Amino acid sequence: MAKSRVIMTENEQKQVMLNILSFFADFCEDNGLNYFLDAGTLLGAVRHKGYIPWDDDIDVNMPRKDYDRFVQIVRNNNGYIRKNMRVEFPEETIYPFLKISDDRTILVEFPHKNPMEVGVYIDVFPKDGIKDDSITSLILCKISEMLGLLLWFNKFSIFAWKNHGGIIKKTIARVGRILIYDPNFPVRLQNRLIQFNAKKNPIEKCKFVTTLTNGEFHKKAPKECFAGYKMMDFEKKKFRVPIGYDTYLRCLYPGDYMELPPENKRIKHDTIIYWKSEAHRELFMEESKTI
Repeated sequence: MAKSRVIMTENEQKQVMLNILSFFADFCEDNGLNYFLDAGTLLGAVRHKGYIPWDDDIDVNMPRKDYDRFVQIVRNNNGYIRKNMRVEFPEETIYPFLKISDDRTILVEFPHKNPMEVGVYIDVFPKDGIKDDSITSLILCKISEMLGLLLWFNKFSIFAWKNHGGIIKKTIARVGRILIYDPNFPVRLQNRLIQFNAKKNPIEKCKFVTTLTNGEFHKKAPKECFAGYKMMDFEKKKFRVPIGYDTYLRCLYPGDYMELPPENKRIKHDTIIYWKSEAHRELFMEESKTI
């Protein structure tokens, strides 16, 4: 570990993520882009008016058209939405969606398996159309899910399994490192397929929407959920949530989503977080006073 690194507290991490979310929301408003709080962040806004107490990430989503426009605008801006707020594209990570990170921070994912360093981030998911409940739509999601798993295997498992795993996993990892000579091929293949499906099945012509990049057929929601938005409190700030947030949350969390889960299901991510230096921490704290 570099000597200049400074351990970051959980409260500081939450403040970093909240700042990223705030700047992302402003960026979207300034550029006429739609976005919505998603997953546990949406649930936190509805149930807690902020973070779920044990949660340690922030999720947002964007309709595919807005997501693609966001990507184009950011690429033309050298990958940043503002100073220190960097967009990490799928080809740079093991995930098939965008992340926005603060480049003054270090987040070590999977520290006990195959440590990977990124910045403290928020996730940005594209929402794509699903025509109906048919087997064709299910297959479409399964293909996307398989490509996502291939991406994960290609960029993570074949390196992690060589040191952590039984004989079978180590053998698969060894063979994988030999066969997969172009590490970006699965990313390109997946992105082409997702783009093709997005153009083939635009949300306007579909019955449902879902996070197709994750193959989430079981979490599809009626497109009417995202026909508009309302502003909702999250940590004393206001952000967009889907107009049909109740229906959407019931799709994500069957049952009574307002009821707290048992303690053994209150899961945090396996990460270690740092400031790159004390100077970076002090600069962030000073900036936060004006936000």
